[in-house]
Amino acid sequence: MISGRTSPRGRHGRRVVRALVATAVAAVAAVAAPSALAGTTPGLDARLADAGAGDRIAVVATLGPQVDGGAYEGRPEVLLRALRRTAARTQADVADAVDGPVRSFWLVNAIAFHGTPGEIAAVAADPAVDVVDVDAPVRIADAAATAATPFPDAGSGDWGLAATRVPAAWAAFGVRGGGVRVGTIDTGVDPAARALAGKVVAWRDFVGGGATPYDDNGHGTHTAGTIAGGAEGGAPIGVAPEARLVVARAMGADGVGAGSALLAAAQWMTDPDGDPATADQPAVVNNSWAATDPNDTWFRPMIRRWLELGIVPVFAAGNTGPGAGTIGSPAGYPEALAVGALDQSDAVPSFSGRGPITWDDRDGLGPARGTLLPKPDVAAPGVGITSSVGSGYLAYSGTSMAAPHVAGLAALVRQAAPALTPQAVADAIRAGAVDVGTPGVDPASGAGRIDAVRTIESVLGPAPDTTWTRTPAATTNARVLEYAVALTGGVAVRTRVDGGAWSEASPQTTIALTLPEGRHVVEAQAIDAAGVADRSPARHTVLVDRTRPRPVITITGHGTAATFRARVADARTGTLRWSFGDGETARGSRVTRRFGEARARRIVLSVRDAAGNEGFAVRAYRPRAATAVRSLRVTPTASRRGGSVRVSGRLVRPARLQATLRPVRTPAAAAAIRGLAASFTPARIGAPVRRASRPASGGGFRITVSARGLRPGAYVLELRAPERGTDLGALRLTRRVQVE
Repeated sequence: MISGRTSPRGRHGRRVVRALVATAVAAVAAVAAPSALAGTTPGLDARLADAGAGDRIAVVATLGPQVDGGAYEGRPEVLLRALRRTAARTQADVADAVDGPVRSFWLVNAIAFHGTPGEIAAVAADPAVDVVDVDAPVRIADAAATAATPFPDAGSGDWGLAATRVPAAWAAFGVRGGGVRVGTIDTGVDPAARALAGKVVAWRDFVGGGATPYDDNGHGTHTAGTIAGGAEGGAPIGVAPEARLVVARAMGADGVGAGSALLAAAQWMTDPDGDPATADQPAVVNNSWAATDPNDTWFRPMIRRWLELGIVPVFAAGNTGPGAGTIGSPAGYPEALAVGALDQSDAVPSFSGRGPITWDDRDGLGPARGTLLPKPDVAAPGVGITSSVGSGYLAYSGTSMAAPHVAGLAALVRQAAPALTPQAVADAIRAGAVDVGTPGVDPASGAGRIDAVRTIESVLGPAPDTTWTRTPAATTNARVLEYAVALTGGVAVRTRVDGGAWSEASPQTTIALTLPEGRHVVEAQAIDAAGVADRSPARHTVLVDRTRPRPVITITGHGTAATFRARVADARTGTLRWSFGDGETARGSRVTRRFGEARARRIVLSVRDAAGNEGFAVRAYRPRAATAVRSLRVTPTASRRGGSVRVSGRLVRPARLQATLRPVRTPAAAAAIRGLAASFTPARIGAPVRRASRPASGGGFRITVSARGLRPGAYVLELRAPERGTDLGALRLTRRVQVE
């Protein structure tokens, strides 16, 4: 509440006493150098020393009677009412000493006013007043923009989301900030920001009194976008895009705000609608602003009240680095969650404030004087961060950009576990951080870079996750498809096919499915003991094909050669193999061969498709002769006990004949000799074991190749007939022979 009295009435005669005290102070000031007043701070004493009797100084007086929040733990509505009652009961008489407007606060029992030295002395002398301090201005943590003019779209969005695994947390835990309110005390918010449309649920202007949202600086809109901005610009920019914003404008166009305006904003955050019975306070408040002295405890009472009311206080570490101990207040307080900045390589930029903080314990609330506070608490992306500015987007750098990443993460944690205390939320964020600097907590990056997945896992445990450990081939002809899964954080698994109904959950991790022909999508989903299901089930796409391929052979002869082509009425053909009736095989859809003799052949094409189905085609073919040999005859069997293989035929041209006997090295050799059954198993022909040769000028010929002493088995008789001046003799004629 704000009092605008210019002539306050006295209560119980105290107005007269205040006047007498003010007169006495003014008289002393006229005849002697002023000295420090009891109940004032050194900073205020310095201001008073330079002030004239009629000058007015902005101050805040904190009263001694304060509510013990611990007595109202877990009852925020009752605490809010107690705070209001205490302020109403104790402030009126103190305010009577001031001839001018007085702003009253109840979050911290305090009043703010512009007072003359006499009025300030009178207030400080009141036994109900604990201390009077200068109402010092506070700045936003300045941010540097990468461009002067906003660009119309978000480009690739905020790189910090992927760096902190925010999208992975969205997918694994289903948390996007839904149902969570996040406060921001800054320069306001621009209603033209597309990524924030419809997300501001409460607004208050503590600088200009504007009734509707606006931002004449841009800083507040940018930080709000990192907290809750959507992907309306083409790519996501906000950590908690389904959160709702409670916006307090406490800094003006120049980025500066009075301490009393910040206190008023902090108070409003605890009860935006003014009704303690409605739970409309934010779960977390982002503060991308700072004062320079970490031990200036002026703001500490309001932060302690936030904690008592269940609000997580997130503060930028400030852009005052790189020296040690350069983090200011409130980020330097033990209760604040202080955030430093990181660039895309996880390095801490020079501007980011460093710790540690040597605590002076000026307010006597602890820790003990001289305690080193490890600050910052964590670090977050803060260099080149793309977010909303007006109706467009800009990339800013600063710890102001890092802090809202943490505020957004706190909103995700609060959605996942609404009952967590602010301290537990902060502990989870620190515990989930990934160490990026000197091992352990360090004065530049604190506990390390925030990690959304690790943080929420530290609260909920691992999200159920499903991984295939065995799947059928992508294309198969199997009648029963066999799968196996591994479950992380799950105790049972269920399946579905083509988006249909889920099966009953079962602890069995092996799955057998009978599917009709066609393409199918098989999904498996882990479920944990609480019934929470994996939000990204394991998926496998399979094509079931049980149809045999239908090959067709076409043959084109050209001289002594022929080209064989395969046409298959199955687009999913895998391999094609040819047999040419003489033990020779080939692969491919187009094969050219030259033949050595003009005898009828049985050409066989075998086709195996990607699913494993086989089909066959057979054609008879009689090629033209390509060598001088005609009417070749070979004895099919020979005895190893002195027998021989007899080769005879006729030559139509002079040639030098060479007959070679070579063993067949394959278990299917006997079957190969008997016919087609093994024609697709290429014989491994061994080294020559017998040879015989003779020149011939033409006409009939006979060659005998000894089989004496050979092992029983299958052999190949090769006959070559090289002719002078041509390479046709390089072709070989082969016959199968069995040695017994």
